[in-house]
Amino acid sequence: MIPVAPAVVADVLDALPPRLRKRVDTALDRAAGWEVAVDGDTATAVLDADTTLTWTLHGGVLTSAADLACSCLLAPKCLHRGIAVAAAEVSDAVEEAPAAPVAEAVVTEAAVEVREDERVAATALWQACSTVLRGGATGSGAVVRAELLRAVHTARVAGLHRASAGGLRIAAALAAARAGDSSFDREVLTAELVDLLLLCHDLRAGTGTAAPAELRGTARREYSPVGALRLYGLCTETVLTTSGYSGVVTHLVDESGVLWTVPAIMPGGSERIAAAASGAVAIGESGLTQRDLGRGGLLLSGGTASPDRRLGAGKAVRAVAASGAPWTSPPLAGLWAQPLVEQVARAFHADTRPATHRPAGADLVFLDGTVQGAAGGALRVAAGGAHLDLVGEGGRARENLRVLAGAGGLRLRVVARLLPDRPGTAVALAVSGEDLALPSELGHHVDLGLDRIQRSHVAGDGTRELPPRPAPTGRVPQPVRPLENVLHRVALGGRAVAAITSANRDVAALTRTGLTTTAGLLADLADASRDRERDTFGRVVRDAGDTFPYCWLRAGVHVREFTRAAAHHAWLEVVGSG
Repeated sequence: MIPVAPAVVADVLDALPPRLRKRVDTALDRAAGWEVAVDGDTATAVLDADTTLTWTLHGGVLTSAADLACSCLLAPKCLHRGIAVAAAEVSDAVEEAPAAPVAEAVVTEAAVEVREDERVAATALWQACSTVLRGGATGSGAVVRAELLRAVHTARVAGLHRASAGGLRIAAALAAARAGDSSFDREVLTAELVDLLLLCHDLRAGTGTAAPAELRGTARREYSPVGALRLYGLCTETVLTTSGYSGVVTHLVDESGVLWTVPAIMPGGSERIAAAASGAVAIGESGLTQRDLGRGGLLLSGGTASPDRRLGAGKAVRAVAASGAPWTSPPLAGLWAQPLVEQVARAFHADTRPATHRPAGADLVFLDGTVQGAAGGALRVAAGGAHLDLVGEGGRARENLRVLAGAGGLRLRVVARLLPDRPGTAVALAVSGEDLALPSELGHHVDLGLDRIQRSHVAGDGTRELPPRPAPTGRVPQPVRPLENVLHRVALGGRAVAAITSANRDVAALTRTGLTTTAGLLADLADASRDRERDTFGRVVRDAGDTFPYCWLRAGVHVREFTRAAAHHAWLEVVGSG
């Protein structure tokens, strides 16, 4: 189906009479049988002898309700147009809208200066998400989704790009839930609703300690001048996402020890990774490939970078190839000087920031360890007083770790990405070590997702099989699971589901164990779900208040932060400080 801009869905459905609007959800299956022919900026679908839909496109997207025409007698107030937009994918391209005047915004300890149009847009998104909570994913049909998309459009026009992106993800999740798509995950929907409602609350109230740029987000990645940099290659990481993108990211370090990245990621599957690694670096005309850069160096002048320290490739940027450095020499060696406890704390702090403003490498850990053997599908290493399990992403990385597991006592220097919800486990990206007999073409280290470690590169007498680390019993700690379960049930089935479930037993159990805050939040959410205003005849009045959404949000934030703190504590116990 032809992709549509967010506001178009609401505009088309608003034009329908109530009786047809109610039929849209049950009629969406019809779109599967439509054959849409695209010819330049026009698309057509012949539905029957008397009915033809015609789209006028801009950049391949339907950007206005007026650009969707139907030849039936009921048009434009016809079900055909409603199905066409309700069944369509919503485009995440930024619409050409008049830019809102950007006033200077300042951060204080407890207040952010918010413009009136931003507050109005945040309120519209809050109300749309509140409606989703009241009906749940199963009860949020095309009309509810359309109102959410209208609020997304309003947020975009106001410059609230982070909020609008969150709204789009929620709208996509609602569509997946209604269609019975296997990609729908109620935990993901719950997390998205918590994040967006909290963001809207901060914008409406002008509270929060995040920088204004982080609250607002950006329509496109913004690059600012960073001047001249002398950069040293650290490693090249393979990337394969579930959303259909693949490639590599090369991690670099400047002379002061700050991490930067150069990505080469495009639509495609695993077959693109090798080509991306051997492709030319887009910055300047150094003549280096991504793989070369991960082992070499770069002299950068006129450089630019985004807030997450991704280097830009603007026309004014100049780059010349330079020598690299081994991991045992400055400035790279300094990465391993930070105590592991502090590295874990840094990674957990980075997890609290939006991805667009999360510093490069903030979730990486740098450790010196000794190979102990294989533990399940992981390579177990002893790092100081801690025993950590290193896992690989992709077949090549896992194969390399299996080879290393056969070299008990091998000393390694490792770059890995911490897994917050799996204490003691990290994804290994690259390894080095004096005990490795690496060929000259590999230089100082092995990129586990790209290079291949031969058994001749390591010395060992066979793999030692160690007992695997106990699998986590769940992402959320046991004490807050009763509250988490209610949050998920509301996200899926709406307010009514929580209203018919008694929470008294769980509240009493939580109180007995001393978790009075968790117990109070669960009791408040249960009470709010049942507290419905009624008219003089006992009929439920349409609920438009904020009490229930606020209770759900407070519970959601509590579960999120409790879970994060428990995971952080568990990691500190593993690395020797708990």
